[in-house]
Amino acid sequence: MPAEAPLSKIMDVSLTRSCNYDCSYCNQRQDLDKPMFDMSESKRKIMSNKRRTGREWIDGLNAFPFKGDYDKLIFSGGEPSLHSDFFAIVSQVKGWRAKMIVTNLSFDVDKLIAACRQEKTRVIVQPSFHFEFADFEEFTGKMDKLRAAGLLSNFIPASIVNLPDRDDGEKFREQFRQRGYNVSLYRFEGYYKGKFSYAPLDGFGGVKETKEVFYSSCVQPVKPNGDIVYCTTDTYSENYISYGNICDQKYVPIPNEITVQNYGHRHISAASWTRARNAATGERIWQGKNFRHRTPANELRTFLEIKNYSWLATAKHFVNKMQNRVKKPDAVNQTNLD
Repeated sequence: MPAEAPLSKIMDVSLTRSCNYDCSYCNQRQDLDKPMFDMSESKRKIMSNKRRTGREWIDGLNAFPFKGDYDKLIFSGGEPSLHSDFFAIVSQVKGWRAKMIVTNLSFDVDKLIAACRQEKTRVIVQPSFHFEFADFEEFTGKMDKLRAAGLLSNFIPASIVNLPDRDDGEKFREQFRQRGYNVSLYRFEGYYKGKFSYAPLDGFGGVKETKEVFYSSCVQPVKPNGDIVYCTTDTYSENYISYGNICDQKYVPIPNEITVQNYGHRHISAASWTRARNAATGERIWQGKNFRHRTPANELRTFLEIKNYSWLATAKHFVNKMQNRVKKPDAVNQTNLD
């Protein structure tokens, strides 16, 4: 098998697993007697939510010696703005190619804008609109302020989940368009109200049926305690392998690919940055839409995302429409809704 180009890597820091919303489709709804991502009527379960202070995050991320290996640093959660030092962390961490926030936009955006101006830095905000809790007028008003300040992502201006039994996503997408925003409608993943509605691969999402696979991820998650783990699933688990700790500034080599026995309990979706290959043949059996190698084409794509040009939202919307017409979703190559 020919050597592959290096992966296009992202570091995803969960400042907290807590959230101020309780969405019915939240992927933190867990029941250990059911598949890992059973989004049924069970309560949200927060695991390993020991938090580090703002000073620990700022010092650890600023001193991280492998920044050049990563295309982006993402602050996520839960809802990252619930961290008491949120504004200091996102404005005072520096030296990364790009900083982004994945958020429900429930915080005071004026404080974020002021903090970034004071520190002479920029962070790109990628908001998710959760229609069960968010107010549309308030949400879009905050987007207007972020866009005027140059902090709103033009690549993904807002995202909405598309639920299998509701049309809220389609309705709100049209409202966003009327306000001048193209939003991304994301395919729902996993269980919802007791029914498994996506990714019908054998061995995916089942309690008993799993596979041994070669597994790789473009995203390096970091738990709220600073531990570096291999994939998003590990951020929901107490039983995980750590590759060092950002805040303690201790690191061990992170493999490009691992062998997992429990394929079927991993967080894999249409928007995923992960790939699975057959352990016996090396054949690709799953690849998320966002799985990327650091090729010249993908380096250009990353450059454009970081530059945050205003025409990106229209371009991305057009590309999604063309891709979804030409390349229908199948077992291996997944696509998002436009």
